[in-house]
Amino acid sequence: MTITWYQRPILWLFNLVGLAAVTAVPVGKTNDGVNQPFSRSGGTELDRDWGEHYQNLFDSLEAWRTNPLARRMISLITAYTVGDGITISSEYRPLAKFIAAFYAHRQNNIELELAEWSDELARGGELFLTLHTNPVDGMSYVRAIPASEIEEIDWLDGDYKTELRYRQRSSIGEAEKWWDAPGVAGNGQVTEPVMLHYAVNRPVGAIRGLGDLDPILPWLRRYTKWLEDRVRLNAGVRSFLWIVKGAKNILGDLRERYRTPPEPGSIIIAEAGAEEWEAVAPNLHASDAKSDGRAIRWMIASGGPGTALLDFGEGEDSNQATGAIMQEQKRRFLRRRQRYISYIICDLITHAYDRHTIATNARGRTVSMADLIVHAPDISPEDNRDLAGAAQALTGALSSMASIVGQSESYSRLALRLFAKFAGESLTSTEFESIVKEGIKPIEPQTEPTQPDHK
Repeated sequence: MTITWYQRPILWLFNLVGLAAVTAVPVGKTNDGVNQPFSRSGGTELDRDWGEHYQNLFDSLEAWRTNPLARRMISLITAYTVGDGITISSEYRPLAKFIAAFYAHRQNNIELELAEWSDELARGGELFLTLHTNPVDGMSYVRAIPASEIEEIDWLDGDYKTELRYRQRSSIGEAEKWWDAPGVAGNGQVTEPVMLHYAVNRPVGAIRGLGDLDPILPWLRRYTKWLEDRVRLNAGVRSFLWIVKGAKNILGDLRERYRTPPEPGSIIIAEAGAEEWEAVAPNLHASDAKSDGRAIRWMIASGGPGTALLDFGEGEDSNQATGAIMQEQKRRFLRRRQRYISYIICDLITHAYDRHTIATNARGRTVSMADLIVHAPDISPEDNRDLAGAAQALTGALSSMASIVGQSESYSRLALRLFAKFAGESLTSTEFESIVKEGIKPIEPQTEPTQPDHK
């Protein structure tokens, strides 16, 4: 190929900036332009693509902000699971002292943050919490990172349950931001922050969680569009068209006279039989659309946390029996979610306490979740009444049985275990042993002190 005189400067410029040498990268290799290392949202093959996952997170947040049904579902989960707050205590005094300080620290305010954490977990299906430990006093500060900011999770090959680090989304030109998981950062040094990852609604083998709104997002959009159309049509109902009929010889006069429609409330005086007015308004057949809207709402309710249309204020087709059944389904879901939120708090406390002992060189034993006692609000107040009735009935039965088999330590242990179960309360091992031992201790009869003999 012959290079003309005006192509030579261009070729020289390309060689100068290095644009002339182009090497094809095989497909499947790094920088091939096709294989994206973060396409699976940093998870396994069962996780969604990062683009789809990010879009769902964005859509869920937008639905929570703008859609009343989505806001009501998320608020319902938080209101029942968190309620007045979930508190943690311990019989191990150093741990109990740390929990009180950790909860009430002005940088944490755990009781106030719980509602936001529950909303984030329900909306996005994931909760990313970071621990920043002060090396002076060993106190850790908790910060929540939106799930939409974490675009890659690095996990141990062959064990997807062991997560190693997390990559936070960065802008163009910024350096990559990685967060290490506990036990990985700096070989146990507490000066480096760590990230904790919690997820719900994830299938076995997946790493990323799914939000509670995910399956109903298409139906929320359809219902919103349906309502908008109905609002527009109903606005059109208020508009009507007048048809004025008159003799042929006065049609021109009528056109000029009513070129501008008369104002509402105007009085028009016309010759009898000269003009005939007829109002025409659109007919929407609203009764036909009622069932369509209800069907869409049922799709939304069925994808919620055990919700029914009764939770949306529709009770015309429900009675006490159906309402009780639907309430029980909802309570089972909410109890399971409440247990998971309690687990999150306990796991957070154990990690924070471990970092506290390392930073302060505190003496003491290693703690675990077995050292923590969870105090969570009741999902349903009616449960207390039912449990009280069951405990009262059981007390009478145990008393009758004790008169037959006799009172012994073995029987006392069995009776106390059954009573606590039917009362819906859990006793620690210390409390259990204390009640059993003090309860079966025989009462010694009081005798009058003997008077000395002065004979």
